[in-house]
Formats: sequence, structure tokens, C-alpha cells
Amino acid sequence: MTEIEDLGEFDAIVIGAGLAGLMAGNSLAASGHRVLMLEKHGVPGGCTVNFERKGYRFEASNHVINGCAPGGMTYRLLERIGAQERVEFIHLDDFGRRVDEERGTDVTLPWALDGHVEMLIKNFPDEQEGIRSFYGKYGSMAEALLTAQDAGEDLVVEESSKLAEEVELYSGLGGRKAPEVLREHVSDPDLIELMLAIPSGFLGTSSNELDASLAIMCDLVFRVGGGQAYYPKGGSGRMTQVLAELFEERGGTLLLDQGVSEISFDGGRASGIVSRRRAGRSISARARTVIHGGDVTAFASRLCPQGTLPDEYVRGINQRRPSISALTLFAGLDLDLPAMGITDCEISRSWKAGGDSPFFVKGAVSGDYSDLPWAAATIYSNIDPTCCPKGKSIVATMLLASPEIYEEALGTDRHRGRAYKALKDRLLPQLIEKMERALGIPDLEKHAEVLELATPVTIERFTENRGGAYVGWRYSPNQVQDSIPQRSPVENIFLCGHWVRPGGGVSNAMAGGLNAAELAAQYLAP
Repeated sequence: MTEIEDLGEFDAIVIGAGLAGLMAGNSLAASGHRVLMLEKHGVPGGCTVNFERKGYRFEASNHVINGCAPGGMTYRLLERIGAQERVEFIHLDDFGRRVDEERGTDVTLPWALDGHVEMLIKNFPDEQEGIRSFYGKYGSMAEALLTAQDAGEDLVVEESSKLAEEVELYSGLGGRKAPEVLREHVSDPDLIELMLAIPSGFLGTSSNELDASLAIMCDLVFRVGGGQAYYPKGGSGRMTQVLAELFEERGGTLLLDQGVSEISFDGGRASGIVSRRRAGRSISARARTVIHGGDVTAFASRLCPQGTLPDEYVRGINQRRPSISALTLFAGLDLDLPAMGITDCEISRSWKAGGDSPFFVKGAVSGDYSDLPWAAATIYSNIDPTCCPKGKSIVATMLLASPEIYEEALGTDRHRGRAYKALKDRLLPQLIEKMERALGIPDLEKHAEVLELATPVTIERFTENRGGAYVGWRYSPNQVQDSIPQRSPVENIFLCGHWVRPGGGVSNAMAGGLNAAELAAQYLAP
């Protein structure tokens, strides 16, 4: 029997060193609490990590973060734990290009709201009135809500009645589907698809399933205030590494390669954790509070012993639908793309009307993207040239993917054997072809010094997210309306991360981590 080392007693134990867990741990440690944080993998960050191959630094998941300048949402969240000066951000003017060969259009997608509106009107002149009315109405709403959030308790009283109107407008979107709301203003299906392209990709849900309240705010949070889109210099892994270093500077204990096997209970409350390992260090620790920062499915079904959580709570979590996952090709190229005239952050290209439908239906569900008339490529080296050697480039192509196909290839033992490798070998040429089509560069593989293909299995292996989901639950109206609270049924266990309120995305995960820390601090207060 493996001997278990007792690490002693802490005020709080944080399970998972993802972005939410790091925010929670920093907040508690900065307040003088003794905090233990455990992470299954060898680096902190969860989804927000980098990995390196042959001198190329790849971004595992992040594209863009909102509000990183002074006064912005993410900046203020970092400010609350004293980390705002430790991370440098690159401001992005444009999201990239969207080329529609069927319509004969080639447009740059600006982040700033005014530029976005004018771009849409230029390409859809018959819809001018509806475009202006939609963004006038909901742009003002987003501006008011974000301003109120920035002001906090200092919100001017005279503005409260106007704010109440905007809150009512936002509340009225809940439970409605995004295309339904847009059709009250515009009618062209191509325009509606373009207006929902960014939130659809970020939220991992077909535009037809998007909850209107989240989709509209997800888009506008990047647009108000002249454009609020940023990328962390050094990659998102640099950002989370800084938070991990700050946590340890404050006396926090961070253990990597140390996943949690179970949460211990005593008298109906959490009393600590146990981490059993076949090889390496097995530990136990006691704590007055526990914060779980990962997939709430694992919390409910694996970490808590049977009977410690209400059956209805566990059943409700297991019945929820995770967001779709992703298949991503990472390429390190011996090409200087800016010197070739390719200076965009992202290029998406379609060559047949209705190209987005197969994206969600045929490709994602069947695992066959060969007939998909759509392609996109994110060029990270055009955002942050430090990610690769000078004169070279990093490109990633992501396609949404249903996890079932990849899980079936693992077999009952979930081993990444011949069937799984054969599936990846079949898909790799399809993604290379999509990357070539997006960039307009044939024979791209000849220039690839690194090719890495990540599947939903890869995402689940490194993040423990159910089905490789990358934004938590699917953002359908019914699931958004019935989101999971950060207070668990156990009085001293609190939850954070994109599986619980306030939801997925970088700033939401950060805010959720701080909220969980505040709940834990209230519990710990004398």
C-alpha cells in the first residue's frame, strides 16, 4: 500500500491551477490565508497555456482577451490581485480578413464598433437602417452595462434610471436565440451569419443555437470603447505563469503533477483532499475550505464520495450538454508571411454559399472535413513575433469537432493506439488543405518544420474538461438560464471556472476565481 504524506492544515485548498484557480489562490494568499493549490499537469494554466516545439512557441487555445488596458475589465481583475503591471498586452485593431469567394467580397473585420458598423454597411448597403438600429440599441446597452461595472459603487445616481432600462433590455434577451433577435433588424442570412461569426466561434455553438444575451454581449464587449481586443505578449501561458509565480511569492504552495483523487469529508463538510499516485508522491492535506476550479462534472461524479452531494444535483450536472470541442492543426513554417504580403491576424475564407452549415453539421459530427467549403487560419506570429524565430511563422487552423468520434477511436481502455493514430492520419491532410486554402499557399507542408494535430482527446487529457469542451457548457438558451452557481451544495466548497457562473472565456473565468475566493474568505472569517 502506497504511503500517503500528510502536508498538514491549510485555510483553503484550490483544486486546479487554471486561470480561475490561480485568481482564487492569489486573492486568498494576498489576504494572508494559507493556501495549497494542486494541478494535475506539469504546468499551470489549464486551457491558457503555451507549448514549445523546435523553437516555436504555440498558443494552446487563446485568440483574444477583452479589456486589458487600464480601466478595462481584465485589467481591473488583474489589478485586484496586484498583477496588472506584470503582464504586457498587445492591442489588436482588426480581427482579420473574411473572404467570401461566392459573393466576391474581401473584408477586414475591425474590432471597434464604429468601424465594424461601417464595414457591414459597405458590404450590405440595403441593410443600412437595420444595421444602425441594431448596433445603436445594443451598443448603447453594452456601453452602459460595462460602464456601470467599471464604476461599481461610484455609479452616478442620476444614471440609475437609464441603467435600469438597459438592464431590462439585456434581461429580455435571456432565453431567446441570437438569430431571432437579429432578424428583428436585418434579413440577409449572410449578414446575420457574419454578425454572429465571432461569438459563434468563441462560444463553440452554431449560430442557430446561440443564446442572444451571451452572443450579443460576447461580441460587443470587444467593440465598445474604441475596441477592447488584446493578446498577452508571450502568449497566454506567460500570463498564467506570472500568476503562478505571484501566488508562490505570497506564500502559496503550488504542487504540479499532483492531481486530486478525492475530497475528504467530515460531518457533512469538506475537510481536505487526498492525492493518490501509482508512481511519485501521494499526499493528503486538511483545509477549512475547498475551491474546485475545473470541470464540475469531475467534482460531482468523481471527487466527492457518493452520498455527499444531493442525487438531484449530480444528476442535473451529468445530464447537461457540454460545448462542442475542437480539432486544431498547429504549424511552424519556414516562411516569412508578412514578407509575402500576409499581415492579417486571422484569415477566413468560404467558397460556397451556406459554408458555415457543414462546419457545424457535417464536419464536426462526421469527422470528415474534406467537402467543407470554409477555412480559417490564425497567424500568431503576426500578433506576437516573439513566438518563433525571425523570418518564420506560426499558424493554427481550428475546426469544431464532436468528441464521440475520437473517443470511439480510443476503445474501451481509452488507449491512444492504432485506431486513434489512423484517425489523426486521415484528418491531418484535410486540415493542411484548409490551412493552405485560407492562406492561399499551395504545398504548405513542404514548409512545415512543426505539425501538431490536437483533438478533443488532447484537450480532455490536458484540461480534464468533459469531452474536450473548451468553453464549458453549450451556450443554448435553456442552459444559460439555468447556469450552475458557485456555491456548491456543501457549505465550505466553492466552484469556479467556465463550467459555473459567470461562464466561459478569459475574463469570466478570472472573475469567477475572484468570486470563489470572496465566498471562501467569508466562510473563513471569524
